[in-house]
Amino acid sequence: MERKRTTTIQSFDFQWHNLTEGPYLLSDRNWRENVPRYIVDELQTSRQEISGKSVLDCGCGNGRWSYGFEKLGCSVRGFDTSLNGIEYAREHVAGRFDIANILDKKSLLSLYKENSFDIVWCWGVLHHTGDPKKAFGNIARFVKHGGTLHVYVYGKKGFGNRLLRFVFNRFDFGTRVRLARMVSAINYSSVHSNFDGLSPPFGKST
Repeated sequence: MERKRTTTIQSFDFQWHNLTEGPYLLSDRNWRENVPRYIVDELQTSRQEISGKSVLDCGCGNGRWSYGFEKLGCSVRGFDTSLNGIEYAREHVAGRFDIANILDKKSLLSLYKENSFDIVWCWGVLHHTGDPKKAFGNIARFVKHGGTLHVYVYGKKGFGNRLLRFVFNRFDFGTRVRLARMVSAINYSSVHSNFDGLSPPFGKST
C-alpha cells in the first residue's frame, strides 16, 4: 500500500495514459459512431440546432465528448488537468485543448473569455474537485447569455461504495489495475470503467 495518497490529477493522468481502451471511450468504435446522438438526446435538441455552436468541454479527459461535438459541426475547445488526457485529445480530436485546473479562475480567464460559448459542457468532473461550488461558478461564467450550461455529477454513494473507494485508493496504481481486472473478469466490464469508478475518491483537492 502507498504511504502517501495520490492526488486526483495523478490518478487521472495515470488513467488517461495507461487505460485508454474500453467502451464509452474514443477507442470504442460504437462510441465514436453514436456519441453525436447521445449529445443531441442529452441536450434535448437537434443536429441542426447544435451545428455551428461554440462548445467548451470542461474536464474533457481524452476528448470523448469533444469528439461528438466536433462530429456535430461544433467549434470545440476543452481543458483538463491531465496532460496525458490532453495529449490524447490533441492527437485524436479536431478541437483545441488546454491544460488548466477547474478551480483556478485566473488560469481559466487567461484562456477563455467570459460569456463566449454557446454550450459549456461538464460531465462527471465537479464532484472530483476539492470545491464543487467554486468549480461550478468558474465554468458558469463562460456561458453566453441565452446559452446552455450542462453539468453531470455522480449521485450520492452509500456507505459500502465509500468504504470500497477508501480501501481501493490505499493501494498503488499497479495494484489498483490488478484489482480492476479482477472485477472486470467478474462483471464483464472494462478495466478502465472499474478503475474510473473507484479511483480517485470524491471531493479531494487537485
